[in-house]
Amino acid sequence: MTCSRQGFTLPEVCVALAIFLVGTTALLGGWNFFNREVADERMCLDEFYDVLETMESLVANRPDCADSLSVRLTRVPGSSHLAWAVVEREHYSLKRLVRCR
Repeated sequence: MTCSRQGFTLPEVCVALAIFLVGTTALLGGWNFFNREVADERMCLDEFYDVLETMESLVANRPDCADSLSVRLTRVPGSSHLAWAVVEREHYSLKRLVRCR
């Protein structure tokens, strides 16, 4: 006499669902970590471009030889029209010699 099975037993279904839920939870955790890393990289890149844009604007448009909120200028001794410009943000700092008015 043969016994034919018509489906899965309740313990088999419960084990399969548990494995599926653990796997799905792991994938979602990895996905959230990936999204956070991408957002952090974008934030850092935007911050760097902001510092770079500020520095490039100093090169294109001669600043007054005085500090401002976003730029620290230190005059070069012996020259009234040259200054070291330092643009700093939280993670980045650029320094360059610029001409000033």
